Amino acid sequence: MRLTEHRFLVAFLVSFILHGAVLSGSMLYANQNPLGETSDEIYVMSDVVEGLAETPLERKERQISQKTKRYVSQVTLILLEGDVFKKVNTGTQKVASQIQDDKLKKEGKNVPISKNPATKPKLIKHSPVPYPAEANGVTGTVTVCFLVGYNGAPEYTSTAESSGNRFLDAAAVEHCISWRFTPARDSKGRLVRCLVYIPVTIKP
Repeated sequence: MRLTEHRFLVAFLVSFILHGAVLSGSMLYANQNPLGETSDEIYVMSDVVEGLAETPLERKERQISQKTKRYVSQVTLILLEGDVFKKVNTGTQKVASQIQDDKLKKEGKNVPISKNPATKPKLIKHSPVPYPAEANGVTGTVTVCFLVGYNGAPEYTSTAESSGNRFLDAAAVEHCISWRFTPARDSKGRLVRCLVYIPVTIKP
């Protein structure tokens, strides 16, 4: 009977020692605070994930941006009524014509003057010179010099040969600037400017 009690006591002591060792190891592991470090790491990662998550304001801005891109990508064709289109088209043509005229005016001065163009200018629009009252009934012939521009319009006029009456000369020079010619061209077909001399008779 004593032997049995002795064995039971030994077994109890061994079991107590083993449980004590296990408990001591657990407490030592807990003192190293691995769970605390893991919690910190989880907390930090949670912050990162929350920072990457889309906030309601960011979601709203993204939706607005997508709508804007969609509207911009759409093309709307506006059909104009006939009268409106004519007005718009006419206005556009006037602007384009004005730009072209301004460009030609600037370039016109750079067009060379030819003394003997291959295609000479021809007078296509003219009218009689109004008789000046100061001439007192005198009849005279004035030779007018025209510098015909590249577009057929005289750039200036002057007296090449006088009529002997300054009033007749002045009337001819002033009026003949409104005459028009066909443009002159050189041998290569390019527009040129040239001098033209025309005798103009003025009668009362």
